[in-house]
Amino acid sequence: MTNIVDQAVVQHLAENAIGHYGWLLLAAFAALMGKDILVNFIQGLLIYWGSSFIVDEVMYISGRQARVIRLGITSCTFFMEDRKTKMIVPCGQLKELTIEKKLPVNGGECYLPAGSEMLRKK
Repeated sequence: MTNIVDQAVVQHLAENAIGHYGWLLLAAFAALMGKDILVNFIQGLLIYWGSSFIVDEVMYISGRQARVIRLGITSCTFFMEDRKTKMIVPCGQLKELTIEKKLPVNGGECYLPAGSEMLRKK
């Protein structure tokens, strides 16, 4: 008996707290959050499966030399050459960065050696 009374009291308190149509506001908020999560996940999949970046590739991010360390579904990890630090960028924010890649001319050699090649030269 007390369980039924408690449920009625909780339901009455919830209706008073959010109003009669407040559930619409909560549903709209949940839909917007779900949309953002879905968009970020799809962007991560496109970068992960796309050919935009390759692990151990050297590029310039906002004028700073960086090497791709790890490609993930949610984020990409770069090693910044100038400060010897690691930078983790969510895949959704990659479109906001200025990323430059120097391409080899007519199939020539790459402009910078890969990490494994640098170890062999030393």
